[in-house]
Amino acid sequence: MKTNKLFVALAALALLACNKIEPEVIVPETADYQGTVTVQYQGEPYDNENIEVNFTPSEDGKTASITIFKIRFVPQMPVTIDVTIPHVGLTATSTEVILICDEVIPLAMGGEFPRYTVTNLTGSIKDGSLEFSLNFGDIPTTFKGHQLLK
Repeated sequence: MKTNKLFVALAALALLACNKIEPEVIVPETADYQGTVTVQYQGEPYDNENIEVNFTPSEDGKTASITIFKIRFVPQMPVTIDVTIPHVGLTATSTEVILICDEVIPLAMGGEFPRYTVTNLTGSIKDGSLEFSLNFGDIPTTFKGHQLLK
């Protein structure tokens, strides 16, 4: 009788060992962020403060587009523009969403801007904050901001 109980206990432990509990993965969601875009201009950082950025994941959650609103890339730029970075790759973990894109042509003013091709985009969304860095052409650019609550 004791061997039957021991066998049942061992079988139960074996079943528990097979059912590993996977941590839940964060699901990327559309969100707006506000923060600072810093552009390296003539070897010096040029800060654009209170810039809004929209993050919109694809339906399958594997890519996203990032739109930077009302940005001025150099102090002498007479107008602000909206720039969209499409096809940013996403990897979700239990603690963050990782952003990566080796190269993509950004969109602005109704068309593509190959002169300012985005390269080496890396970043993350974690705890309500969005951070990323990239090159627009040969211009290093970063964003750090927090999610806007609506």
